Amino acid sequence: MLKVPQGLRQALLGGKQETPFRTPAGSECDYGSSYTTEFPPLFVRPGPKLAAFLVLCGAVLACCLTVWRDWLQDQGVSSNDLLKYASIPMVSTIFTYFHIWAALYMTFYPLEFRGCLQIKGTNMGCGWQGIVPSKGEKMARKAVHLMTSKLLTVQEVFARIDPGMVAEELDPVLHNILNDIIDKVAEEEEPELWRTLPALVKNELILKAREQTPPVIKAMMDDVKTNIENVFDLTDMVVKSFLRDPGLLNHMFIKCGYMELKFIRDCGAWMGAIAGSFQVILWIHWSEGWMLPTFGLVVGLLSNWVALKMIFEPVVPIPICGGRVVIQGLFLKRQKEVSAEYGKIVAGNVLSARYLVAAIIRGPSSDKLFELIHRHVHTACDEFTGVSRPFLRWYKGAERINRVKQKVGDKLIDSLADTMRHVERHLDRSMDLENILRERMQALPSKDFEDLLHPVFQEDEWKLVLMGGALGVLVGCVQWWALGS
Repeated sequence: MLKVPQGLRQALLGGKQETPFRTPAGSECDYGSSYTTEFPPLFVRPGPKLAAFLVLCGAVLACCLTVWRDWLQDQGVSSNDLLKYASIPMVSTIFTYFHIWAALYMTFYPLEFRGCLQIKGTNMGCGWQGIVPSKGEKMARKAVHLMTSKLLTVQEVFARIDPGMVAEELDPVLHNILNDIIDKVAEEEEPELWRTLPALVKNELILKAREQTPPVIKAMMDDVKTNIENVFDLTDMVVKSFLRDPGLLNHMFIKCGYMELKFIRDCGAWMGAIAGSFQVILWIHWSEGWMLPTFGLVVGLLSNWVALKMIFEPVVPIPICGGRVVIQGLFLKRQKEVSAEYGKIVAGNVLSARYLVAAIIRGPSSDKLFELIHRHVHTACDEFTGVSRPFLRWYKGAERINRVKQKVGDKLIDSLADTMRHVERHLDRSMDLENILRERMQALPSKDFEDLLHPVFQEDEWKLVLMGGALGVLVGCVQWWALGS
């Protein structure tokens, strides 16, 4: 028995595809993420108007086969001929509806190559991989470039963060962290002395360290903001996010363009019905069998091409009928709604504080961040020892003092990820990326808005058009066999 993949079954019958995603431990982002992607289903319940139209067509056909049969036979149209003629637009409608839906579905699915003998560097072979997931890295890089050139910059995002507020938010958390760091370092360097110190003295040392921490945190955050391009690689973070979770890129495109995908799917049926009606008229006057696969090729190629073009073209609105009707790409007409959805997805699933902080701490430029932290820790330790610093250097040696500073810095870095989780909400509120992205995308000219989403998969649209033509030839050959030459 043929087993249909769960994702395809949901797409055929409708329903939401929930994508739970867990990043591998030790990667740049050890957080779980889940979202629900709903693709327009193939099988849908017809609306009242369409249902009434189908019932009417069925009733007319039934009458032609019963009540009006004798009259039609007198006109030279047998019941067999009538069924043949009726089957042509019916098959054309169903076929066009299906292959346009299939073209849209194959743009996004499957997430990984299914089949064998994959052609290197492509999504084809004896099988298929969705265009969007197959171009994940290229799309991510282009999306980052367009985003940073047309919408916002890294410096602008982090400039909205107030270091003083971050230090204030972290203050309650730092008590336990400092207590742990001081206790561990003292146990490692001076275990006997630390154990003999009264608890009052230990608490006094921790209290003094805590009093000096807020200005250190503020200075550190100021330094990070100033050098953000040195300690953080936005392109690397976004590319790795989409490569680890290819379904996220699909989710972004499908969620933003759901209405357009549904409209194009439904248009397939009407295009098929119109083409089929024309084919019937042609068949009555010129019933050559080879016309069926030929017509199937033309309809398959043309309908897929028109469907894909309707999403993004024309880019600039074209008013007709005195401006009462405006022709524009379906996706571009909904720039306001799409911008809101795009901003929500990117801010929540790609550029949220939890992902940004994790990428900074564990990204390719993290060594520069750690150097910055150690520099501030060394300065803070010197200020903590105050006037006793020369004596400590003489008594314990400069090398040992530097080793203590290094250990303090290392332990602070080890606790950094857990520490920063306490300010994620504050960072998200400060950056306010969802509103910024929404407002700036809505203000983009139509051409720039189209450039933000269309070019990333435009170069592979020909594959879907060609698939429509191939399916058209196949269905036409089946019709030729069924109807006879």
